[in-house]
Amino acid sequence: MTAAVTPFVTASTRPQPRRPRRRRPRPAAVDPETARLCRLAEAAAAAAFAVPLAALRAPTRRCAGIAFARQSAIYLAHVALGQDLAAVAAAFGRHRSTAMHACRRVEERRDDPATDALIETLEDLCRAQSAGPAGARP
Repeated sequence: MTAAVTPFVTASTRPQPRRPRRRRPRPAAVDPETARLCRLAEAAAAAAFAVPLAALRAPTRRCAGIAFARQSAIYLAHVALGQDLAAVAAAFGRHRSTAMHACRRVEERRDDPATDALIETLEDLCRAQSAGPAGARP
């Protein structure tokens, strides 16, 4: 007499239902002036770090060099151009805590004199460009 052998089924061997794919949250509405200043900071950082704008705007982190260029753009928009951190995060399509982390990372890297000089130059450039022609702000 042979007993029928039933396979041993555990929770880990049962097929799991597929989870729905996570959707990115819809970006919050951004003030046109904030969006303009963020694009200015983004263009300055892309040029300074020799990174394509498409790479900076990508939804993923990418490599460390591109990530630092994006973090620098966020930092410039917040610190040099005086924009609200939550608005800057929304303009870059990131969470507020990600923008805060970006600012912290840039501040930490400013201990290096070469990085500090580059960021200082970018800050001056962004401030000059944001003022518009003849230095007058609307």
